[in-house]
Amino acid sequence: MAKQLWRYIMYVSMTVIPLLVGWGLDDPGGLLRDPARAAYVGLAVFGSLSVFVPRLNVQPFGQGSQVVGRNLTRAYLVSGIVLLLFLPFADHRSLIVFADISWVRWMGVALALAGSAIRVAGLWSLGRQFSGYVTLQQDHELVQWGIYCLVRHPMYLGAVVATTGLGLVFRSWLVFAILIWNLVFVLLRIGQEERLLGEHFGAEFETYRRHTWRLFPYVY
Repeated sequence: MAKQLWRYIMYVSMTVIPLLVGWGLDDPGGLLRDPARAAYVGLAVFGSLSVFVPRLNVQPFGQGSQVVGRNLTRAYLVSGIVLLLFLPFADHRSLIVFADISWVRWMGVALALAGSAIRVAGLWSLGRQFSGYVTLQQDHELVQWGIYCLVRHPMYLGAVVATTGLGLVFRSWLVFAILIWNLVFVLLRIGQEERLLGEHFGAEFETYRRHTWRLFPYVY
């Protein structure tokens, strides 16, 4: 329980502290002054409770017997932290931003919520097998239940949706670049992951692949 609580605190800190630092520690209340921004921060704080529950024992950086694409993973993590710093910084100082339209910010919150819900559904299906790396855990199973019975990579779908929402919450024109970068990362990761699963599970993965969507249900 204590270990899971510590992981939860670390996760929230990695999300909320960059937002506060980027906005400016001289005016932390300003970040929460806009209702949509405050809702996004609340989502980061309370939404993760549904992930870091004791029975899941999630280990975000667990590395199993095989790990591929470490450098790509690290680049994505660094870019995420940079975004969490820069977007509130730019919003506060009106840099590379569009007009302050309330419904656009709230659309961002809705996307962030939807993306988080998709990722949580994926996490609850993966359980102990989840890792931030492309890897095979001990006694690894090919997960085909829950949201995975429809789409093979819901975690990546959730990341694309949630980070697009982040750009809208902070009314940044970079939202388009964020979407493109996420799609590039996700497609590269999917290629790595499906090669690894195909080599490990063989015909079982091929059968699963034929009956599911890769990323976007009923589209791709």
